[in-house]
Amino acid sequence: MGDARTQASTGLVVEGLDAEIASAPQRALSRYASAIRMDPNNPLVYLALARYYADVADSERALENLDRTRSLLDPEGDLYAGAVPHLLGLRGWVFEESGDSAAADPLLDEARQLAPAVWADGRLDANELR
Repeated sequence: MGDARTQASTGLVVEGLDAEIASAPQRALSRYASAIRMDPNNPLVYLALARYYADVADSERALENLDRTRSLLDPEGDLYAGAVPHLLGLRGWVFEESGDSAAADPLLDEARQLAPAVWADGRLDANELR
């Protein structure tokens, strides 16, 4: 996907997800920061950060990163289509964690319809995003 800079940034995102899987959150955040420095326009970095912040219940940062992800995705591109379940599901997850089930439920339901294997539990773990 993309040029060499974007590919290198995406490699750092994968390293960050691997660090999360290995229960090394500081290393994960370091890799994500490096990925942003490498390519600040790589939407996958912000998607990974949104997932990270949803997982640690930092709803403000999760939503900021979701908005950034959406702003960087081309609505006509394949990457956008693949990201839609995660954009919906992550937003639903954040709303659910904040106690707003009226907002969360339709988002999570749609994410489950689009990607049932991933969103069946209403969460997106690092393995699933990897």
